[in-house]
Amino acid sequence: MRALAILAVVGFHAFPGLIPGGFAGVDIFFVISGYLITRHVLKDIEDGRYSTARFYARRVKRIFPALISVLLASAALGWIILTPEEYESLGRHMIAGGGFFANIQNWKEAGYFDRAADTKPLLHLWSLGVEEQFYIVWPLILAALSRKRGWLGRGMLALIGLSFAFSIVTVYRDAAADFYSPLTRFWELALGALLAHVTLRQPAFAAAHRRLLGWIGSALILAAIVGLRPAFAFPGAWALLPTAGAALLILGGTRATFNRCILAAPPLVWIGLISYPLYLWHWPLFALARILRGETPTAEARLWAIAASVVLAWATYRFIERPIRNTRGLSAKWVIRGLCLAMAAIIAIGVVIKKKDGFPGRLDGMVNGDLKTLTFGLEYGHYRNGCGVSDEHAKHLAFCLTSGQGAPDFAVLGDSKAQALFFGLTDGLAPDDTGVLMGSFVAPGAGESLAGNKRAAIDAALQSALESPSIKLIIWAVALRHTFPADGEGYVRGNPSIDAPLLAYSEAIRKAEAAGKRVIFVIDNPTLPDPRNCVSGGLTSSPLINQVFWRHQNPRCSASYAEYVAGTAPYRHFVTELERLNPGLFVYDPTPLLCDIRKDRCNIMQGGNFLYSYSDHLSYYASSMIARDLAPEIRKRIAGPAPMAAR
Repeated sequence: MRALAILAVVGFHAFPGLIPGGFAGVDIFFVISGYLITRHVLKDIEDGRYSTARFYARRVKRIFPALISVLLASAALGWIILTPEEYESLGRHMIAGGGFFANIQNWKEAGYFDRAADTKPLLHLWSLGVEEQFYIVWPLILAALSRKRGWLGRGMLALIGLSFAFSIVTVYRDAAADFYSPLTRFWELALGALLAHVTLRQPAFAAAHRRLLGWIGSALILAAIVGLRPAFAFPGAWALLPTAGAALLILGGTRATFNRCILAAPPLVWIGLISYPLYLWHWPLFALARILRGETPTAEARLWAIAASVVLAWATYRFIERPIRNTRGLSAKWVIRGLCLAMAAIIAIGVVIKKKDGFPGRLDGMVNGDLKTLTFGLEYGHYRNGCGVSDEHAKHLAFCLTSGQGAPDFAVLGDSKAQALFFGLTDGLAPDDTGVLMGSFVAPGAGESLAGNKRAAIDAALQSALESPSIKLIIWAVALRHTFPADGEGYVRGNPSIDAPLLAYSEAIRKAEAAGKRVIFVIDNPTLPDPRNCVSGGLTSSPLINQVFWRHQNPRCSASYAEYVAGTAPYRHFVTELERLNPGLFVYDPTPLLCDIRKDRCNIMQGGNFLYSYSDHLSYYASSMIARDLAPEIRKRIAGPAPMAAR
């Protein structure tokens, strides 16, 4: 069963199109883990020899050796391959992985501004965090429930029901919380634990029942691996497919036909033996290969990564795990102490990497651009929290900041594109020019589907900007994809009508002008790959190492300006009509600054400086450049008379 689970996970990570539901292999692991470990604990409790210290000593011998090896290797390879920002992130994840709270770390980072999952070498350690958090409390729960006859089974059922219900509710409220929280995953491990309790009380089933359970369980797991999709509300109720399948296979026992003829086959047994180190090794190799290529590696490269993972997993099992697991007596105690000290050292290394900001001084190679210009913007500490709305409304806004100390002269409204622009504007304008950032706003007329609290907060923020006597100018900066459907390259899909957004924007502009505000509309910037995929060259002073671990640019780091204009034609037609219908509106297009129109090129960088910071968002360098270009128009509209509609 471990082989089935790990093959599903590795297959999904390598070829998600072929094995779309392979991520459910982790849920199978949870059930297996809960079953095996709870079975050991219950036997020890029944025999009167249960010891919490011995339980955790076994966990250290089982979990630490391979994990320490992978964390050390990741730190070493990260030194060679990763930029300072990426290496600093790796340091944070080393701390979380070594401390078994990687699920909490990834949960905290999840969201719009998170880095792509396939560029996080230690992302997969979230499942270890969930498991070890479960085992902090589970032996204590078992010991407490075992004191009263009949409590154990009922107590397990109650906990499983509560956790499962919580997962079903949470998956629709906060998908990241449902995925990473130990409370929403608790029931999966506890299901395996319940199986241990049942099989200890009812050791065997009739042969016919075993066959039936085995085939039903295998069918459910196959349905999960083939039928589930990452876009589903998972785990939630969908997690019943792999977990129930795993539970039925366990109940079927070793004599169930599927288990005996397929899962007991020697190749699968061997893969099962190395499944834990294989799980640990495969993902860092995939992620580092993805980073080196600047895009998804070729199928051949992914197959080589799988082969390397299998070799490393076997070596880890044969030369590290097995010798340590076989230690006994006094030597075992010293081994456990040594493993704990080694893990503490790993965490300390992560702390140093984090504190040193990824050691930027190590970059003596031939990187193609100034990595310091990948910065998104100034630290939030430069701004005052608040944008003129109540605390109740502010907590539902993604951005609510004020620059400077005086009353604001202008307001920047929009989504994360507005945030990127705001950082440059507030630094590029005069010190006495104070602005507020309010968002994340969707495009006017596009927010009817927002939750009530979010909708009310946006309405309150907009009303605050309109009613503020000091604000003379409103700047709209909203991503194209929030106005029209767009593909991954930022091009408009199909030929959508411009009528609805044109009407909604025009109404918003008229309201602003009626309130005595000038309005600037900022055209969205071209979409290029995440700039981390556009770092190329060697990151060390060794030509040999750089040759082996050379970082390549994504081919799309330079794109045709003509193709960009053609791909965004409906959006640009909408902007032209918006300007025609609203004579007082000033439309600003940053594209001439970001692209070499004469050479028909839009590049990720300019003069060795990155124009983008993450995804398709402007870097602080680019937003400052735009601020200098736009500043005269901003000052003119702040100082000028109110629009005619307000007089």
